[in-house]
Amino acid sequence: MKIEIAEKAGFCFGVDRAVRMVYDLAKEDGLLATYGMLIHNRDVIDDLERMGVKEVNILDDIEPEMRVVIRAHGISQKEQEEMTARCSQVIDATCPYVKKIHHIVKKAHDAGRQVIICGDREHPEVKGINGWCENTALVINTEEESGQILAMDAEIPVTVVAQTTIRKHFLKKVAEIAKKHFTNPEIFDTICSATAERQEAAAKLAAESDCMLVVGGKNSSNTRKLFDVCKEYCENTYCIENAKELKNHITTGVIPKNKNLKVGITAGASTPDTVIKEVYLTMAENNEMNFAEALEETLKPLNSGEVVKGVVIGITPTEVQVDIGNKYDGVIPFDELTNDPAANIQDLVKVGEEVDVYVVHVSDRDGIVTLSKKKIDAVKGLEELQTAFENKEILTGRVVELVKGGVVTIANGVRVFIPASECAERFLADLGTLLNTEQRFRIIKMDADRRGRQRVVGSIKSVAKEESDKASAAFWADAEVGKQYKGTIKSLTSFGAFVDLGGVDGLIHISELSPVRIAHPSEAVKVGDEIEVYIKELNKDQNRISLVKELKEQKEAAFWADAEIGKQYTGVVKSLTAFGAFVDLGGVDGLVHISELSWQRIKHPSEVVKAGDTLTVYIKDLDKEAGKVSLGYKKEEDSPWVQGTKDLQVGDVIKCKIVRILPFGAFAEVAPFVDGLIHISQISTERISKPSDVLAIGDEVEAKIVEINQDTKQIGLSMRALMSVPEEEAAPVEEEITSYTEESSFTLGDILDSEEAE
Repeated sequence: MKIEIAEKAGFCFGVDRAVRMVYDLAKEDGLLATYGMLIHNRDVIDDLERMGVKEVNILDDIEPEMRVVIRAHGISQKEQEEMTARCSQVIDATCPYVKKIHHIVKKAHDAGRQVIICGDREHPEVKGINGWCENTALVINTEEESGQILAMDAEIPVTVVAQTTIRKHFLKKVAEIAKKHFTNPEIFDTICSATAERQEAAAKLAAESDCMLVVGGKNSSNTRKLFDVCKEYCENTYCIENAKELKNHITTGVIPKNKNLKVGITAGASTPDTVIKEVYLTMAENNEMNFAEALEETLKPLNSGEVVKGVVIGITPTEVQVDIGNKYDGVIPFDELTNDPAANIQDLVKVGEEVDVYVVHVSDRDGIVTLSKKKIDAVKGLEELQTAFENKEILTGRVVELVKGGVVTIANGVRVFIPASECAERFLADLGTLLNTEQRFRIIKMDADRRGRQRVVGSIKSVAKEESDKASAAFWADAEVGKQYKGTIKSLTSFGAFVDLGGVDGLIHISELSPVRIAHPSEAVKVGDEIEVYIKELNKDQNRISLVKELKEQKEAAFWADAEIGKQYTGVVKSLTAFGAFVDLGGVDGLVHISELSWQRIKHPSEVVKAGDTLTVYIKDLDKEAGKVSLGYKKEEDSPWVQGTKDLQVGDVIKCKIVRILPFGAFAEVAPFVDGLIHISQISTERISKPSDVLAIGDEVEAKIVEINQDTKQIGLSMRALMSVPEEEAAPVEEEITSYTEESSFTLGDILDSEEAE
């Protein structure tokens, strides 16, 4: 009798997650309960009850001190909210795939859409989903019921979802009807991918089997679906809950005894591996071998060093259980399964898979046979590596271990040692960078050590050098100055960065990495960065390549081609001097004079800007022959004069403070950094010999604006205009001064001479 377990059988992700959560919670103190049947498997539920996990089916049975677990099928929004209010803690073990459907349904309902659910309306999962749209969904469970869709208004916005365990062809049928009938339907394929894969694997196995066993709970929806799928391909399909029910079927003759039968086994998403194993072993006993034959087969002695065939019957994170047809089951520890410590045990073997194994040790006392699969794989692998060695083939393997003097990789199940000197084309100081990376290498040596153990030595260097030489030849064949390349930063030095151009390295000097001065290349780039560069210089004899980020000639030409006075640029401050700041305009540097950096007097440009700052400037002057660019930064509209006088008019009376006194008058602050002149003749109605007879620095006075000269940026003020003039002095003057500021204009020399005289 040949027995085979379907490739996808047993716990799905959501069920496994829920069961693990509850088993972990059961180890903690306090009352623990599940809301409803956690999963549709009586064996698991009974085991949890023995651990003290209670099952409550109505909200009224929840006690305040309880921790309550929401089952994998999920519940309605209203139930979840009420449950949270009733107990000390709610643990949500809803399958993430089901949770996703809840979100879709709630969003659709909130948007005013009609929800249609493809599934069994009596199933807990469907009831929970419907609860997230206030139980307003249309639930369709058969193709006949799908006709209800046609009775709905075609203009209604609808959203279609499916129970995670529904058959795919049914959802497809409903989707076709919805797309044809409704104007704008939303169709979501929410069938769990694991469910579809399990059904496909079951169908494939059923088509090849004489008898098919579907293991799962009687009230499990996905188990019933599996049964329907298998029945289509194998007439002799039976649904059983566990090994006990199978034995009853065998005893009563429901399932025939025939050692020539091929039996297939699959299981629903709620069926534990232990139950599948018990069913497998029970079925294995169901053949026509007589007692003497069975006893002789079972009692055959096993010896260390033998190679036997077995069938995988169980997998744990640390070992694989194998039925080897002996009185004892065999066990393959993880380190005897593979040489790769990072491998996933689930990817290496599957339950039901037939394997060749090597007997390492037989313990009659413990009833354990220790097996090794990697020893068998190594024998086959060595043969393949010998062929690769002779043909100088290139192999690929992941570096799994750092050892003294090198690293270890795995090829065809065999450990291959790669010495440090063969780990890279150039000396590699840190071998740790290779760990867990895929490497291409070649076998360079195969022999046996003094103990007779096979040694395999590989070389990454030989492959890397060969590939590098090819890439180098291809590069030099069409390399030329000015050509652009995309490369990767390979390493950094104090003077620049080496860039891998695809088989050859070029150097970009530190001065080319940033428009501002930097102390080290790491301030601009890091190893692994992608960078676009141009070839500046080539020296094939010395194998040297000088790179730049941009070609200076091209940049300069592009700048001068459209540069003109008044044009605005955004540039980066490259450096500072005592007299100004140099700004990179993209190939050409321009100077912003210190006087252009601020409307206030500053002693050094660093008071306003620093290297690396971005400035918006405009061209004030150009000298293409000398290659000089003078830049402006200050804006006239921001000047103290414009800001201070924009709201002033001739005739305004203002309060101002005396800030300077000279022989010909006094200056008063009209606005920040804007002064007006009160001429000596305009200080008083009486004749005075000098302004200091009447005014002192710091005095606050009222004055009338008698003139604002925008050309000379001067303001004339008069205190006298606000005073009463004696009648004898009020007679009109024959000649009037047409411009107060012109008549009383002054220069910087006038001010300095006056201050010196004082």
